[in-house]
Amino acid sequence: MRLVRHPDLLDRLAAQYALGVLRGGARRRLEQMAREEPSVRAAISHWQARLAGVAELQAGTEPVDKLWCGIEQRLGWKAAPEASLPPQAWWQRLWAAPVFWRGATAAMAVVTVLAVGVGLRLAPPEETAPQLSTVAVLNDDRAQPALLVSWDARARSLIVRRLDHLALTDRQVLQLWALPAGGKPQSLGVIGRAPEARLALAQFPDAIPVLAVSIEPPGGSPNADGPSGPVVFKGPVIHNRL
Repeated sequence: MRLVRHPDLLDRLAAQYALGVLRGGARRRLEQMAREEPSVRAAISHWQARLAGVAELQAGTEPVDKLWCGIEQRLGWKAAPEASLPPQAWWQRLWAAPVFWRGATAAMAVVTVLAVGVGLRLAPPEETAPQLSTVAVLNDDRAQPALLVSWDARARSLIVRRLDHLALTDRQVLQLWALPAGGKPQSLGVIGRAPEARLALAQFPDAIPVLAVSIEPPGGSPNADGPSGPVVFKGPVIHNRL
């Protein structure tokens, strides 16, 4: 397949390559295409240039010891402790799918870059980028980034961008849920099947620690207590005040 005939897919793959989340055979195939196709090289260079200085826009933060140790262990700089695993949080027990969180640390490392990059892309040239104050990277069942959610305070809306390749039928849509620390899941809106969507919301609740996405019938879940279909993506919310 020639990516030049599928500009949306090429743009998505180039963004994932520049962010370092495209791995394995897919990354090698894209590199091979870049050597043969000038348009593929240009798409990759475009995203690398766009994201090169984004991290400098954020104030420096010192990672907590627990997070820093986790990063060192993932990079192989430090052996994992032999102590027993910490108890699962309530939302991990609720959905009983710990594989979703294997990539949480890596997702947090790129979430700020992703959020600002999406904000710059969505804003018209003559306007300033929206202030994205709340972002989350939702992972799939292989612990790979599948969905980016950011809060546009100026427009009072959630910006949802899909990074996955999940196939949906005409009778299936994606629905975004907030998982509070107590109580039942709260619907934040139906995403549908589009690669990008905006969900109007009066205010993003600060107390929400986790977001999730389920597959539902058109119009959303008929279950008032939460998702009626399988939960396919989820991830922790990170609150950034820009």
